[in-house]
Amino acid sequence: MRNYYLLVLLLFSCIFSLKAQFVTNDGQKLTVEMCVEKSKERENQGDYRGASDFLNKAALIHWDNKELQPAITYFQQSLGFNRKVNNQSGMYGIYSNLATIYADLEKFDSALIFFEKTLEGRKKQGAKEPIISAQINTAVILNNLKRHQEAAQHLLDGLEIAKESLDLEQMRSIYGMLAETYEKEGNQAKQMEYFNLYRNFHEMSQQRKMAVVSAEADKARLQAALAEAEKQRADLEIALKNSKLKEQEKSIETKNKALDKLESNFTKQELAFKVLQQETDLKDAKFAQEQAENEQKIATQRLYIGGIAGILLLALVGIGFIYRSQQEKKKANLILQEKNDEISFQQAQILEQNHELAIAVNEIEHKNEQITSSITYAQRIQKAILPNVVHIQNALPKSFVFFRPRDIVSGDFYFFHHFKEEQKTILAAVDCTGHGVPGAFMSMIGNEILSRVVAENNITSPAEILNRLNKGITTALHKDETNIHDGMDLALVTIDKKANTLTFAGAKNPIFYIQNDAMNVIKGDKMPIGGSDKEHKSDFTEHVIDISTPTTFYIFSDGFQDQFGGAQGRKFMVKNFRNLLLEIHSKDFPEQKQILSQTFKDWIGKEHKQIDDVLVIGGRV
Repeated sequence: MRNYYLLVLLLFSCIFSLKAQFVTNDGQKLTVEMCVEKSKERENQGDYRGASDFLNKAALIHWDNKELQPAITYFQQSLGFNRKVNNQSGMYGIYSNLATIYADLEKFDSALIFFEKTLEGRKKQGAKEPIISAQINTAVILNNLKRHQEAAQHLLDGLEIAKESLDLEQMRSIYGMLAETYEKEGNQAKQMEYFNLYRNFHEMSQQRKMAVVSAEADKARLQAALAEAEKQRADLEIALKNSKLKEQEKSIETKNKALDKLESNFTKQELAFKVLQQETDLKDAKFAQEQAENEQKIATQRLYIGGIAGILLLALVGIGFIYRSQQEKKKANLILQEKNDEISFQQAQILEQNHELAIAVNEIEHKNEQITSSITYAQRIQKAILPNVVHIQNALPKSFVFFRPRDIVSGDFYFFHHFKEEQKTILAAVDCTGHGVPGAFMSMIGNEILSRVVAENNITSPAEILNRLNKGITTALHKDETNIHDGMDLALVTIDKKANTLTFAGAKNPIFYIQNDAMNVIKGDKMPIGGSDKEHKSDFTEHVIDISTPTTFYIFSDGFQDQFGGAQGRKFMVKNFRNLLLEIHSKDFPEQKQILSQTFKDWIGKEHKQIDDVLVIGGRV
């Protein structure tokens, strides 16, 4: 089956889309009998395309139920209707389906006939990608028929088209198939030539993915730094402007006090003048009375002269005082007007600065939105890389993954791979240096190297996996050149169902496992993945646990036990975490995950914030 697995993959999307139509408009499931009846109705109406569609559905129902011969019959009947209306595209699709069914039946001669018809039709249509797929399918069948030279020629023809289209993924796949074809033919030179090309294209593909992730991470970090610098500049400008405004207000207040004091002095001078005037009038009156007694003849004349002189003097003094007062008030009014103008100008400046500040705030908010959008896209990439929890539970039904990143993206990640034939399952809980964007970038590097070590090299020994991962991280970060000591802590287990063993190796992180209601702890080696050369004095150590007795195990990062919270704002601590796991280990695993989630929420409360990414994986074997 391995030799033609590509056929099923190439047709899977087509089959899946057709299966989605196996219900009527009112939601009733279609049966073969209903499809045949509706096909006859369409035929009687002259709608041969509609008749063909229902026969295709009948064939697919049989195919889905592994009833291959009836599926062939209905596809052949559908082919007749497509010929009547010259539906070339429909005919080529049926040729491809028939070829795949004959391949399932291992009737490769028949499969070859229909794949060659498919290839001929695709060439007439001229679309390059379907032609490449048809060439590959034909080559797979020819390899099964041991006609390796013909298979190689079809692959080379497909390769030329892929090169014209610059389709690197198709080129990589064809190089791999050419290497396999020449291996079967016994041509080792050609096999090595195309295997090296396949390996180079595979590494180039991985490097392109890593480059995209690196570019996105660098862009996000740069945008974050720019936003922070803009915010600091805006805060500094506001502080300076507020300081100047306070100094100006203080100066205005001092001058207003001086003006009030000056006006008060004017009032005192007027009062003194009136008192003086009264004293002068009294003296003049006494003098006139004495003169009247002694000189009655000239008294009236002198009295008139004195009165007139007094009035003139009083008028001159009053006029001088009034003139001086008006000049002082005019000067004070001018000073006050200048201050009012200065205040108005300052108010206008403040309004303008507030407007500029609002613009700056809007720019910062826009940049924050751009940064958040970039990080959210990075989150989609990280989620796509993480293994599907459903696949983990298929291999290990009694298990859970509690994963709670601190930020949009995470520095923690979990790894899973299952070897079906060997009945071995590999699980890892990984805690990378940092969190957020830097931690997520490190997690993608770690995940890629782990996948290469485990999936491509078929290594299942936990200690050997960690040794190779450490070398891979050292090489990827160019430690000798960059002096970067970032890395990761992790716990990794291999579950061997045939041998009834669970093998553990850890880089600083431990494993907790419970047997007969007793908690056991195995610590990891005191050295991380990556880090400095001084920390790596030996290889990692393996620990084998006999799981013939029911065993519940937990691997995790340090985010849960290091979280601050509670009434006193302390860490949760390893001891409390261990006791919590012992308390809940006998419960169903969905309930265990819910208890961990609620406990973490209650511990943080409303007064504390999550300080690190949290990852806990539990399972029972």
